Amino acid sequence: MWAITKRATLGVANTHEHLTVKILSRYVLREILSFFGVSLAAFTGLLLTLRMLRLTSLIINRGVEFGQIAQVFFAIIPTFLEIALPMSTLLGVMLAFARLSGDSEMVVMKASGISLARFLKPIVIFAVAVGATGLFVSCVLRPWGFEALERALFEIARSKSVSGLSEGVFNQLGQITLYADRIDYRTGELDRVLVDDKRDAEQRKVVVAKRGRIVADEKARTISLILADGVAHETLDGRYSRTEFNSNSLTVDPNELKSEAKKGINTRELSMSRLRAAIAEYKQALRSSDAEELTVFGEVLSRDETEKKYRRAKIELGQRTSLPLASAIMALIGMSLGIMSPRTQRSWGAGFAATLGLIVFIIYYAIFSVGVALADSGKLHVGIALWTPNIIASLIAVLLVYKISTEQWSSVSEGVQRSLMRVVERAKRLRGKR
Repeated sequence: MWAITKRATLGVANTHEHLTVKILSRYVLREILSFFGVSLAAFTGLLLTLRMLRLTSLIINRGVEFGQIAQVFFAIIPTFLEIALPMSTLLGVMLAFARLSGDSEMVVMKASGISLARFLKPIVIFAVAVGATGLFVSCVLRPWGFEALERALFEIARSKSVSGLSEGVFNQLGQITLYADRIDYRTGELDRVLVDDKRDAEQRKVVVAKRGRIVADEKARTISLILADGVAHETLDGRYSRTEFNSNSLTVDPNELKSEAKKGINTRELSMSRLRAAIAEYKQALRSSDAEELTVFGEVLSRDETEKKYRRAKIELGQRTSLPLASAIMALIGMSLGIMSPRTQRSWGAGFAATLGLIVFIIYYAIFSVGVALADSGKLHVGIALWTPNIIASLIAVLLVYKISTEQWSSVSEGVQRSLMRVVERAKRLRGKR
């Protein structure tokens, strides 16, 4: 009878403990999500505001429609989310645990026998969720965003190529001067047109035509001027030629699309499968020929240029997986950094945790950026450059969690201070022996 009563008591105790842990996990998750949401909104809003200042100049100075600016606005959000997610994860977890520490809730929980290991479950759940979200942003939303951005910029250039022109005035389109007596801004039709093409200094061309129209090829990202019933006056190698035509075409390269009018691919716009195929294509081109010039994706490149595009494609692929993993790692670092003594919280407040989190992320991103730059120049292997920051951050996260969970450190600031004191004492001893 006594044994049965003891087992029943243990069962009730285990059930109560399980329920307590479940309630605790939900409570901690709610705290983290609230601070994470505020941090994500703040960082994303700040980055978008800085970019919108540039977009506002397009509306005021160039007359770009608000709807087109809105398309650009939504297209660049995934790019900012890729950076804002790990920053918000670090700060969200840090501020949540800093709040628990500042209100002495961590002290009460420890006194109740709740170890730091119990907090790992909600942190791991949150880290996995944020990491999966980061992968979706990097692998799906970010390529879509760049593709949508290019379409939006092309549409702006296409519309401005017509709406930016004035009747009876010499209009400048890059190295092309265009004059038209009448312009239909709805259809792009031009009447009595004169074009002075100065793009090639050795082949000056002046074209006079009765009619013309401006058309856009969205796939090729080019804007063409189609002329009808005219005469082309050209000079080539000092010789003059006059050619009458029924139809003639000039490709216009607006300033907004100078880089995009080139052939080839933009790896930032590619899906994961197409990006891997592009990497294989560059690799095959480099291996199959020893020629100094290679043709890849319709683009004639030198071997050095091909190798550079190959490295950049590999960097793009690596970035799409390394940064989302950083979000998960930052959650563990944030938990360790957020645990502080109530005295530290009263002295410094939550601002200390926020500042510390920003410093940690800046150091991480600085190492990451230097690695990308070295990999892009070919001085460092792409895998080493992209994954070394995550490996270092993972080791730091494991060390901090171990030190605090075993109560070797009451907080990271206290542990770092003690470690520095030991280093100073050892340095003094060494000087004394000399």
